[in-house]
Amino acid sequence: MSTEPVICATKLSTVLIFAVKYQSLDVRTVGRTHTNLDPYSNKESTYTYTSTMGLRNSKPKRSYEVTPPQSENQSPPQTTSPTPTAVPQMKSDETHSPSPSPSPSTIPISSPSETTIPDGTSLVPNWLNETQFVNILAASVPHFSKILSFRARPAMSPGENYATLMLRISIDVELDDKSTKHKSFMMKVPHNTPQMEQMLAMANFFKLENMAYIDILPKLEELYRVKGMEVALAPRAHRLDPSQEPKLAYTVLMNDLGQDGFKNLNRLECLNLEQTKFVLRKMAQYHAATAMMIQVYGPYPDTLMNGIFGANKDAIKAFMDGMLGAFQITFMEHLKDLKDGEKYRDKLTKTFSQFVTEFVKLSEYDPSEFNVLSHGDCWTNNLLFKLDPNGEIEDMVFVDFQNPKYGSPVQDLFYFIITSVHIDYKLAYFDFFVKHYHDQLTKHLDLLGFTGRQPSLRELHMQFYKYGEWALYSSITVLPVVLLDPTEGATFENFMGGTEAAANFKNLLYSNPRYRSYIEQILPWLDNRGLLDVDQPIQNEDPLPLQPKSSNVILDWLTVDDFSDIIAATDPEFESIVSGCSELATKPGDNYASKLLKVDINVQLKDKSAKSYSYILKTQVAASDMINLADFNLFPKEIMVYDKYVPGFEALYRDAGLAVTFSPKSYRLSKPVTADTEYLILENLQARGFKMCDRMKGMDLEHSKCALKKLAQWHAASLQYKDLNGPYPALCHKGIFTEKTAEILKPMFAQNRDKFLDVVAKFDGADEYMHKLPSILDAHVAEVIKDSKFNEKEFNVLNHGDAWVNNIMFKYNADGQVEETYLLDHQVSQYGNPAQDLYYFIMSSTQLDIKVDQFDYLIRWYHQNLVEHAKLLKYSGFVPTLKELHFILIQHPIFAVGTVVSTLSICLNKADDNFTPEAIFGDNPESDVLRSELMSNERYRANVERIMPWLNRRGLLDFVVDSVETPGKTE
Repeated sequence: MSTEPVICATKLSTVLIFAVKYQSLDVRTVGRTHTNLDPYSNKESTYTYTSTMGLRNSKPKRSYEVTPPQSENQSPPQTTSPTPTAVPQMKSDETHSPSPSPSPSTIPISSPSETTIPDGTSLVPNWLNETQFVNILAASVPHFSKILSFRARPAMSPGENYATLMLRISIDVELDDKSTKHKSFMMKVPHNTPQMEQMLAMANFFKLENMAYIDILPKLEELYRVKGMEVALAPRAHRLDPSQEPKLAYTVLMNDLGQDGFKNLNRLECLNLEQTKFVLRKMAQYHAATAMMIQVYGPYPDTLMNGIFGANKDAIKAFMDGMLGAFQITFMEHLKDLKDGEKYRDKLTKTFSQFVTEFVKLSEYDPSEFNVLSHGDCWTNNLLFKLDPNGEIEDMVFVDFQNPKYGSPVQDLFYFIITSVHIDYKLAYFDFFVKHYHDQLTKHLDLLGFTGRQPSLRELHMQFYKYGEWALYSSITVLPVVLLDPTEGATFENFMGGTEAAANFKNLLYSNPRYRSYIEQILPWLDNRGLLDVDQPIQNEDPLPLQPKSSNVILDWLTVDDFSDIIAATDPEFESIVSGCSELATKPGDNYASKLLKVDINVQLKDKSAKSYSYILKTQVAASDMINLADFNLFPKEIMVYDKYVPGFEALYRDAGLAVTFSPKSYRLSKPVTADTEYLILENLQARGFKMCDRMKGMDLEHSKCALKKLAQWHAASLQYKDLNGPYPALCHKGIFTEKTAEILKPMFAQNRDKFLDVVAKFDGADEYMHKLPSILDAHVAEVIKDSKFNEKEFNVLNHGDAWVNNIMFKYNADGQVEETYLLDHQVSQYGNPAQDLYYFIMSSTQLDIKVDQFDYLIRWYHQNLVEHAKLLKYSGFVPTLKELHFILIQHPIFAVGTVVSTLSICLNKADDNFTPEAIFGDNPESDVLRSELMSNERYRANVERIMPWLNRRGLLDFVVDSVETPGKTE
């Protein structure tokens, strides 16, 4: 019996890392051609699935060909590579294909096995039965009544001892009208062996694949559906209920796409030009949707953000050492047999010596780049094509999602092009393929409404250099197996073993004439692009304006070495700082009152291993002619809050038995600094996976509730802390708006007055409230001062004071739900009524569809958590009822209208480098233009048209001003 090798690199890593640990494991690859009998047409349909462990052993296959009409623009490649034709010059806006090299006009596809698969019912797990499928059939078959017959049988010959077993589940069902319907599924199950149990204990790849098929891919397709476009990315899968049988948690169940005419194309022939373009378009659609999904649903679960091995660098290194070592040795032994092969020996030797280290780096994603959820194993046999009667591609879907990972799209692009495209096009048309992919990516990102930073074509090409190891990796590990004819030597033992048979198999891989014809062209292409050179990592263009990077100096009073004491205090294994760098941490428009720098430091531990730390350095911005922020006491207050109240409040909850963390850890330098140097050093929450919501979209209901719960916990702790420790200091009784700062703030807000009135007067519904706005704007500063004054007779809390979307960060669990919420930026904390935090947060930071419609619900949610946590902390003082809280909100309206007319306009605008307080409040034509842009953009207009009538109808625009000329005269 002959066997056909089909290996996937990323998925094979899963197998091989286990094999390194468990050498006795007898695992072969699974990927089979299945032949189904369509009960309606009585015709056979054929497709190939590549299953859990990457390699495939199957029966000999025969091929048949579908011959399409002759076409200049679609000519499948020949098996033997001719000299590639020159690629014609292409204008930047061209989307047509360059003329391909001439080759036979046939499309080879995989064929049914000639060998009949025995019944093999003895291999079917005895825990599998028809009752486990009732719920799935009820949900997927309209008018389902009951199961008439159920049959499970192996989709391969028995006795082959694969790591997983692929079953075909054939079910006849009766419908409500007594008619019958046939359903067919493909089901992956693990063999019941101790080795498999050990493997699943390390990494449940069944869980990961089900997550991709069931939780992720349908949402990606729905993103297109709501835009009026149907895009099928993968077969539909179903999650079986493990409560019926625990072993169902280790299965993958998919619809049988063979019944719909989907097939694999012939891997030995690779893909021609039009086939490649079709795949790249579908890949771009998939990548675009995965980028958009984060924008809609938040970050992916950790298993997708970090990969199946997570942060386990040792596992990745073990895989590389265990698998690549043997491949590299044999490849180098055959280098002399390649045309000009010796020319590359020195470079390859040096590159291979660092390959493990570089490959580990590839497992980490760069948050400053455009990232997608990669397929992770994108090669021919994981692509199913549907052809029309003329042999033209009608559709294509991806299968095998056992290794998706968040990161650069370059992984999928390199992996696919290197392994699956015919040599006539692979290299000569590489740049064309990248542009075609980029055109399709940007097109579909725009279609989906993606508002993040899209990569330019130049930036995408830069990533091909930064992640160049993927090209060499795919060339020497995956490609030789893809191009190898069926052979009995293609077993897992021969991939990992050191026997004579294993050596013969590896030699066969690299002596194969088909592979040699490919690699002899690929090596000079890689060399010409510098992808065989050991070099420093390529730095991407960063969307943030960077300060000059330095090996040590951060600011004129601060160096990287100054962090030694901070790191030593938190890590007892710390030995020394190796290097560090800093850069701006925020974009223009995201922070005004301070300068934020991200400081990354690499250290060496006592065991000589490496570790990295990331901090946020917050410093005072320089005074301007218009405003000196030192007058506002922002840093002294924030330092006090981080040093005293954050740990104090957290301790209260810890003593009450509830772990509550409010903010990132803060640190102080051990060295003295000058008296006028104000700073904060905080842990970088992004390094721990925390993210902010999009300020221009606002928070959805789930995120809003999480933020309000955290504010309620903060407020409750502030009540009990005061009860135990006495009143808050005078510094906490004043915010930004004080008698001292009034003369600074009044002229600034006066600059906006007339422009705001002119713009808002044109908004729909403005007639209802326009007559009230002039006096409100004139009194704005005075009313805030009056309203925020501490009144001992009222219910008071320590307000965060600046609780808007950019000062709240979230971390997510494996299901994509919010796991933790942190509050940032305590510079304007103020003791007073809670209307300040509640109005400020809801009006500035929630999505428009919940600002008004869900306002009362959000207040009830906050109150419920305030009462609950005050009780938990054993606070015995006054807590208002919900009705009393609403009364407080009506009593203190200025933060509602004030937030809408000021902060909200900034939240909803896309900022640029000129977006500064001086520019916004300046008295010049440029500032006037900027203010007009702030207030007239469509997002802000939609909010004002919805919120202002609501405020007016609640009486929140009808407050009485005591004195406009003498702000604060209210005592």
